Amino acid sequence: MDRDVFNARFAAAAQGAWVLGREFVVEELPSQLRFRVRLNQSYDGHPPQAGEVRYPQDSAHRRAAALNKVDAETVVAELWRNGRVPEWVNLSVVGETGAATVIEVVCCGRFTDDDTRLYHAGEGTPPFHVLSPALPPQHDGARFSIHRRAECWDRSDALHLATAADNVWSFDLRTDAFDDHLLAELPPMRNVEIFEHRVCTLAGNGMSAFARFPKLRTLRLHLTAPDDFRVDAGGSPLHDLTDLTITNLPSRPWGYGTLAAVAPAVTTINFSAAESLWLDGTAGPAVRNMTLTAARLGDPTRLPASLDRLDIHLTRGTDHEVATLLSSVTSVRSLSLRGTPVTDAIIPLLERYNLGRLDLVDTATTPPGLALFRDNHPEIEVYPRTPPRRAAAEPPYDQL
Repeated sequence: MDRDVFNARFAAAAQGAWVLGREFVVEELPSQLRFRVRLNQSYDGHPPQAGEVRYPQDSAHRRAAALNKVDAETVVAELWRNGRVPEWVNLSVVGETGAATVIEVVCCGRFTDDDTRLYHAGEGTPPFHVLSPALPPQHDGARFSIHRRAECWDRSDALHLATAADNVWSFDLRTDAFDDHLLAELPPMRNVEIFEHRVCTLAGNGMSAFARFPKLRTLRLHLTAPDDFRVDAGGSPLHDLTDLTITNLPSRPWGYGTLAAVAPAVTTINFSAAESLWLDGTAGPAVRNMTLTAARLGDPTRLPASLDRLDIHLTRGTDHEVATLLSSVTSVRSLSLRGTPVTDAIIPLLERYNLGRLDLVDTATTPPGLALFRDNHPEIEVYPRTPPRRAAAEPPYDQL
């Protein structure tokens, strides 16, 4: 695509996103525009097509940080690459800084110089697609604050948020500038329910810092300094927290057993570690859903007796380790061992559960073993899907 054509189409789409955003939000959106570029946002697990180019390095966090609140010229310079452009680009208003409106530019990771492969030709400015700001749940048509879903990349974002802190419902912290002490610099957000810290360096009893947000029900921490992380029972409990995710946990005991005191109402936990995942202690009494992802589990580990959903993804897990882990579980409705190299030897153990769903994708179980289990339990939704075995007297389909 010609660069001037691409530039003109981007300018038109950006203006369209700004005009559309003004129809939805209560804030006065400044006419000056800045852009938050998100590269590599498509699913690209399939093989590249002829002429298609991909840039895996675009997924790096430093790239996202460098393309936060940039001008239009920078956007065009990033997206027009020697005649190749993303196959699709979505634009929508996501914020305002007081001086400028922030438009998010969400980009496909597949670049092409073939204009026939570009999406959204019907809108007249391919590959660009204009969207409204993200709507609140059960939106009734009323105007809402653009700060309802807020992102913070630096202290200037935090300072500006202080002017609209009570409007924030979902908060996404994308910088490591806030540790457990500096987190206090954030404005008190009395209505925030979802908090995600993507570059988390919290140490000690850092989770108590989130007690400043009284309505917090979902907390997601992505640790970048796992060796320093630990949860202790000190500090104020997070009484409303029901959904907790912590990724990149240290491969040592880190205070799992104290979570029942820190977050007594948690019903859903998602924990992952690069190597051993340590769950020393017992989960809180309200836990009903667990996802555990690691190479293997550290000892000792005891799961709740009754669960609605249990997902175990252990890349070096064995039949014995999984059987030991499940020994404390008496009831579970949905069980996933996806990616765990268990064999057919684990299948008899599953007979004791009243399962509604079983996921054994990418395990070492065999098709005959799965077929037999499915024959015996047609009421269970089994993955990978294996058709029931035909009776011996039934002729094969190609002879019918």
